Amino acid sequence: MHSTDIQTWSIDKLDAPRVWGERPAIFEFIQDYVRERAEAGESPVPTLFELPDEPKRGRGGVRWAAGALDGVMGRHGQVEDERLRAKQIVKGIRDLLAETTPANLEHLTRLLARAPVLGVLDDVLAELVGDGNGNGELDPERFHELALFLVQAAPERELVKLGISMLGVLVGCDEHETLLTIGRHEEFTLFSAVALASTLEQPDLQLWELAKSVRGWGRIHAVERLVDSVNPEIRAWLLRQGYRNEIMDEYLAYSCAVAGDLAGALEADIVDDALLDGAAGIFAGLLNGGPAEDIEDYEQAPRAAEAYLRHLVRRPEHRPLDLAHLLVAEQLREFIGPVGESLDDDDVLRELGWTLEIRARVLDMCERFAARPGWAEAVAEGLEVESLEHFHQADAAAQLLDIDAWPHHLRRVQADPGRSPSWFRLVQTEDDARFEQALALARELLPLDKIATGPAQEVGLGPEWDVHDTLLVVAQSLVDRPGRGVDLIDAALQSPVTRVRRGALLVLASWLHDGGDAEPPAEVHELLERAAEREVDEELAADIAKVIQG
Repeated sequence: MHSTDIQTWSIDKLDAPRVWGERPAIFEFIQDYVRERAEAGESPVPTLFELPDEPKRGRGGVRWAAGALDGVMGRHGQVEDERLRAKQIVKGIRDLLAETTPANLEHLTRLLARAPVLGVLDDVLAELVGDGNGNGELDPERFHELALFLVQAAPERELVKLGISMLGVLVGCDEHETLLTIGRHEEFTLFSAVALASTLEQPDLQLWELAKSVRGWGRIHAVERLVDSVNPEIRAWLLRQGYRNEIMDEYLAYSCAVAGDLAGALEADIVDDALLDGAAGIFAGLLNGGPAEDIEDYEQAPRAAEAYLRHLVRRPEHRPLDLAHLLVAEQLREFIGPVGESLDDDDVLRELGWTLEIRARVLDMCERFAARPGWAEAVAEGLEVESLEHFHQADAAAQLLDIDAWPHHLRRVQADPGRSPSWFRLVQTEDDARFEQALALARELLPLDKIATGPAQEVGLGPEWDVHDTLLVVAQSLVDRPGRGVDLIDAALQSPVTRVRRGALLVLASWLHDGGDAEPPAEVHELLERAAEREVDEELAADIAKVIQG
């Protein structure tokens, strides 16, 4: 490298405003938001606002939640072979490292705008540091300066992600403050977590700080990089809070149970309420199953379940517990066998460590815990709260204890008819008078004229479409009630949302062909004929024709 090159190369020559215009730097945008929330005495939750490069969406438009696209791609997707694009990006970076011109910056910006950078990052970084073609002769100081510039000055997220990842391959580079700041937005947490883990000798405390600052995909990515920590505070946090996230607790339940030694922690003579509550959440995630390891993968599940239930049944009655514990006890009971019946040996359960003896002890404790007094009062209290999470918990417990929660669903529907998830429970009643009341409410409270604006090919995602989904729930409840609510099905057949029209069609198909001896009303055929004339979706139009033809 010539001395003249070192003297003339400068980030300032990139003239970012000329390339990027006056668009705000994402880093500064997040930094300002965090500072403003802190000054107001509030915890910063940067994912509550859109980044300045968020594309404009039309009515009903769909977008990924912060960090979701990278999260799904990294976990469930197969990244396409983009070696040519990777080579183009590598050349773009090398060009900038050789000469800081606006033209080179503009070229790299265009390359990064085409698609998410995650799919090509490994190839890009490998070639840049020399693993790809043997050419690792890059000036690390220039590389560092360019990476930091992309993180702190770029107005587009893919450029920022590239900059974060470039920082992550620099040995001895400690930019943890920058990484923690940008990583507070879930769109960048994955990249910041990888960079922190790669550049710090002992990154656990910084990763922990990052994990505590996010709640969605960012929490998942950060916690996954903490599971090997031997720090007792971090391990305790994993069991009490670390597994919780706004995507699915199932993603982290197993990892946190193993990393935090859930079984060992619960076998202590005295445990705190936070650990018991955390154990309930972890067990719920493991028992629900899902996209990650579940209860059958957790080798210490029998040991942990026994210790957990032992604390529950020993707890004094004057110290009430959250309904979540009752629901977990019921899930455990359903998983390993019926209460009050003789147990048969089960080869699968035995292989998983659930011997007959352990199952008998666990089932006995589940039954004793469910028999504690006070549950009915706790359910009644939970059904009155405004919190949707606690209301659903109380509703699930009400079903378990055979407590009538229908009036509470009625109250919530009347308070928020367009969005209330209580519609499903309202129309699932077997009481005919209540069902008729629910249909009357649908006619009264749902804006049927605004729903039935005519067929279109709307995806129908977003809060403005909630009333369409509510009508679909009501219409589907009519599937085994031929002739009831024809006007509601007619409105659903005229929704612009394709899935709503298809749901209504399935109800009518059931009436015509699965209704047994019941004769559907004559207007059903008229409804189908009119729907066929209006339908704009070719596949759905063909299905309507099939139903008409029998």
